Amino acid sequence: MAERVATTRVHRCLEPGLSLLIGTVDAQGVPATCRAVAVSSDDDLETLTVYVPVATSHTAIQNLATTKRLAVAATHPFTNCATQIKGTSIDARLATEAEAAFVRARVDAFADVLESLGVPRRLTRSVAHWPAFAIRIRVEQVFDQTPGPNAGSRLQ
Repeated sequence: MAERVATTRVHRCLEPGLSLLIGTVDAQGVPATCRAVAVSSDDDLETLTVYVPVATSHTAIQNLATTKRLAVAATHPFTNCATQIKGTSIDARLATEAEAAFVRARVDAFADVLESLGVPRRLTRSVAHWPAFAIRIRVEQVFDQTPGPNAGSRLQ
């Protein structure tokens, strides 16, 4: 049952319209974060590919080259249901033109959600999103980050 809950939560992290952030640490354990713009999985959640804007992710990419540790936070803006996925980076590369439409569609979906909450679409569309790096990570741990009594608990 607990494994199914964790799998369901990770699957929800692949939905369009989410707020996505990544966190990394450098060799001294100093954290850094940046906005991610899309996430996907082509192997039933064994790994994730997280897309981060080139313009805002230099520190994160440097940290991954050193420590390989990455956390992805995915939050549903309507419900504030939040999930954190931790893992080890496998590789990072410049996203291809073939991936551009997927990234843009996810940014548009996020803009749609925020617009329904009163944030003007022009603001969301002005967020850097392309070109992007594609970071592939091995999923190792999943945590509930939704505010409330279970926040921070590991989902098996």
